[in-house]
Amino acid sequence: MKIPHRFVICLSLLALPCGRFALAADATPPAANVAAAATAADLPTEWTDPDTGHRIVRLSRDDNTQSLYFHQNPFTPDGTRTVVTVPDGIETINLKTHEIKKFTLGNAPTQRIDTHDNTPVDTRISHIVVGRKTDTVYFTRGADVMATNLDTGESHKLTTLPDELYWGAGFTVNADETLLAGTGVAEPGPLGAIGPEWTGNQNIGVRLQRVVPMVLYTINIKTGELKKFFRAEHDWLNHIQFSPTDPTLLMYCHEGTWSQVDRVWQIRVVGDTYTVKPGDTLDKIAADHGTYAAMVRYTAQLGTNDIHPGQQLTLPPGPPRLIHQRTIQGEIAGHEFWGMDGKHAWYDLQTPQSQVFWVGGMDLATGQHIRFSLPKNEWSVHYNVSPDGSVFAGDGGGPNSVARGDNGQWIFLFTPDYTQLTVVKGANDEDVKTYPFKAERLVNLAKHDYGLEPNVNFTPDMKWIIFRSNMLGADHGSQVFAVEIAKAK
Repeated sequence: MKIPHRFVICLSLLALPCGRFALAADATPPAANVAAAATAADLPTEWTDPDTGHRIVRLSRDDNTQSLYFHQNPFTPDGTRTVVTVPDGIETINLKTHEIKKFTLGNAPTQRIDTHDNTPVDTRISHIVVGRKTDTVYFTRGADVMATNLDTGESHKLTTLPDELYWGAGFTVNADETLLAGTGVAEPGPLGAIGPEWTGNQNIGVRLQRVVPMVLYTINIKTGELKKFFRAEHDWLNHIQFSPTDPTLLMYCHEGTWSQVDRVWQIRVVGDTYTVKPGDTLDKIAADHGTYAAMVRYTAQLGTNDIHPGQQLTLPPGPPRLIHQRTIQGEIAGHEFWGMDGKHAWYDLQTPQSQVFWVGGMDLATGQHIRFSLPKNEWSVHYNVSPDGSVFAGDGGGPNSVARGDNGQWIFLFTPDYTQLTVVKGANDEDVKTYPFKAERLVNLAKHDYGLEPNVNFTPDMKWIIFRSNMLGADHGSQVFAVEIAKAK
């Protein structure tokens, strides 16, 4: 077993006894210091945003450090460390002491949405997600699925992805840390969700028109066993994320032009075993279990529709559950994410696109929907919700983002105002309760290039919001920051 090279940067001067982020106070904005900064070490490490009054701390110390995608869990189970990527691997940052530990695991690609990824395939690390039960980070290096212990640095291979799954989307780790899940192409050959020809959002329509059959699959973390459990003949599957509380419930999306797809779905990853009875046909079994014969044939690995009494069939999980159904021309819903209690699914909602803005949600137990309204200049590329579900955050949007909101380049904190209730009609004539958001600006991102999406995340103690930004200059690429939710004193 190979132990990756690693080293520790101890930032002891940054720690306070109470465990809060702390540096020498500097109320001036960083602009004057940034211009003279030749290296990342010369960049400012803390300041109070003069436009918002909130304290900002630069957590990263290397150029081109990036936090994880907004719905990927970046935190260790005890909530003390967050995982980030650097060009030659990953780092953990201790949120109390600011100790940085580096793991040289491979080459992390850029996460700009407008840049083609030219990272060498064999050393490319991707699909990074942190376990919810153990201090383990899971990722791919080339086609190998890897696990690295964040305490010891020891790494081991779980399995190797076949070619058709390599260019898929994932990973996500389930609540009891027994399974990983991902998406990929159903059969070897055609281009998957992302591949060598993929160059970004400008080709999203072309990719959707290719109608490449895709699958959802799981990997058993203990044994490395890989199972394809769901096949979609026409839908582009992406954005997978396990429930933070239910080990068998997976959320995913139908990718593509949002106004053309009902995007947000959930499915069980574990199907039942069925014993064939006399008189059964594959069509009858499928109808009795809310699926179709071709899906049963796929999960049961049957070459034909011929079955016989006593035969054991692995049935597909499902059927998938649609979380939000579009009702008007131009309506879009997407960039879905879980509430940390596992009881709600949330998403960006526009009715129609670029005109009426909401954060929409669904109570999974009752099926009841809820919406929070916000104006165009507070719309965000991504939203997230605090661990206790009381407040939301957004990363704003730039001039080329979907909403193109006027002066919308901010990190926002949103608080629902439950004193102002309005009811609107949703799908199937549902009465949907809506409330406005009260917004607070936390960080001015006027100097940020939204080709790199900030991707907000609440810290587990709910005192900070972590995001990535290039606001300190293109020469330094992305840096990772935390803004304090309470105003600086």
